Amino acid sequence: MDAWDYISFLAMVLALGAIIYLLRRSEKKTKIRHKLNAYRLLDDPSPTRKEIVNAIRFLRLYGGTWRKDKEFVELSDRLKSRLNSISG
Repeated sequence: MDAWDYISFLAMVLALGAIIYLLRRSEKKTKIRHKLNAYRLLDDPSPTRKEIVNAIRFLRLYGGTWRKDKEFVELSDRLKSRLNSISG
């Protein structure tokens, strides 16, 4: 093995680390955006049914599969009750 192999391996490891960092950062931004949208819908006096359903869907998606985010679960429940009060 020569120096070129070590340098290319190190470059690949750094590139993978950068990709993972950027993906996690964009996921956090998206998660915060959907959380703020849910709070906005709770404060909005007349949200549409479609907006609420989409917000619930995104909260479930970004809330986690095994380790549920408690705030997302609570927001989802509050939006469900808001949807029920609008529907009937």
